[in-house]
Amino acid sequence: PHAETRGSEHTSAAVYTNACSPLPIGVGGRHSHARARRPWRKLLYIKQDYPDDYVDDTFLMELQKNTNVRMYDYSTIVMQTSVVTQHISSIMVFIAVFINLYSSSLTGQLLLWSSSVSTVLGFILWDLLNMYLRTPEQRIIRLKLIKGAVLFALLLFGLSPILRTLTEDTSSDTIWAMTVIFFCVNLAFHDYSTGNLTNIRFPGSVSLNAAILASVLLASQLDQLDSNLSVFAFLAFALEWFGLFPIFRRYLKRISAAASMTMAVLLALVAAVMFMFISRAVALLHLFGTLFITFVCPLWLIWVQRYKNEIHGPWDEARPI
Repeated sequence: PHAETRGSEHTSAAVYTNACSPLPIGVGGRHSHARARRPWRKLLYIKQDYPDDYVDDTFLMELQKNTNVRMYDYSTIVMQTSVVTQHISSIMVFIAVFINLYSSSLTGQLLLWSSSVSTVLGFILWDLLNMYLRTPEQRIIRLKLIKGAVLFALLLFGLSPILRTLTEDTSSDTIWAMTVIFFCVNLAFHDYSTGNLTNIRFPGSVSLNAAILASVLLASQLDQLDSNLSVFAFLAFALEWFGLFPIFRRYLKRISAAASMTMAVLLALVAAVMFMFISRAVALLHLFGTLFITFVCPLWLIWVQRYKNEIHGPWDEARPI
């Protein structure tokens, strides 16, 4: 019995040794090794031995930071702020004109003549600049503007009696509040670009409509003057101030940044001087606000530019070249 047990142990050991020994090459060794995975490729249209969200170690090597960030120059930004301060000052001048007309410090006849003469002088200056810069195509634009302005002025002249009593059943507090809202909309949606000289597109159309609505509301408060001429003169001035004057300012901005800056300074001084006789606090606030927008806001923009962190990488959508 002991001999049989010992023999069986030798037989089992031999079988275990043969099972653990490697097979000869060519007989079946290639089936014992796991098949090596192919390298990962950044392709979605082929089936690979990797999960769909797999990325290799080279994925972040294509990371780019702030490649499209524009670094601003302080003097350039200061010159660009002129379009904003010009429009703010023009609104202040318009409000000052209304206050003087409302308080009978300014007559409708004087406003009509002064605004008409200023418009004619503006067109003459436009023609002189066109002759100096040799841009005859601007003459066609000027003719279109004159035609549209004359037709709109005739329409206002016919509607002046109606517009003067348009809001006689509405309280003055509501009129003032709506006027402030419309001027804020005008300021927010104004076209501050320099490329549009003929067509009024969105959002510039919203700005112009808001200014005209505010002007109509203010003109309806002139019913105490009992004069249709004052209403017509005020609305004609509003048309010239918010419809034609911004186009001339954009034209100046296009041909010369220095001329645009000069216009901004001139408008700020005119608005401050006109409000000095109405409210010194508002005049000083306007001057300090203009200085803040012109000189402090550019510094603020350059300072916050350091915190901008724009990243681009292989996860971005492909852009056609």
